[in-house]
Amino acid sequence: MKFQPNGGHYSLRSGLTIYPSQDKLISQTLTELKQKLPAHLIVLVDVTGQVVSAQGEQKNVDLVSLGSLIAGDLAASQEIARLTGQYQDNQMVLREGQNIHTFIIEAGIHLAMLVQVAESVPLGWGRMLTVKSAQRLSEIVEQAPQPHEQTTSQKTQDLLGEEALSELFTDALDDLWME
Repeated sequence: MKFQPNGGHYSLRSGLTIYPSQDKLISQTLTELKQKLPAHLIVLVDVTGQVVSAQGEQKNVDLVSLGSLIAGDLAASQEIARLTGQYQDNQMVLREGQNIHTFIIEAGIHLAMLVQVAESVPLGWGRMLTVKSAQRLSEIVEQAPQPHEQTTSQKTQDLLGEEALSELFTDALDDLWME
């Protein structure tokens, strides 16, 4: 993700806010996972399907569509697990293919991750590293931002304020309907 030069942050549709220090740790975690497995493709999304980060072979991959499908796939699998009494934290979906195996795993309550590895990668090894990385990602987004990042975020919120932001949306919608 891109940050503003003033040390800003970005907010995801799920309500999660990612700060630059967290983004750096997320990138490091995904890079390590990609190298250790090795992984062909890793895509990290929030639970609404918004792409947070992607690494690996992305040729001819529509990340926006893939992000939505990852979130939807995991949500469906979680609901199946709940209905059958099998739900637990860090649910994982495994799809074994002829050439590529795909893991889809929740990374805490806010994130989901897709990891694709060659069929030559042992499934146990892939599973173990994917679970560890998902747990690490969950820890990263749960930790507090650096003090200077939090100050910048607070200044932005103070400038906009809930009332001012609401008025901006109302005015914009009114303008649309008036045209």
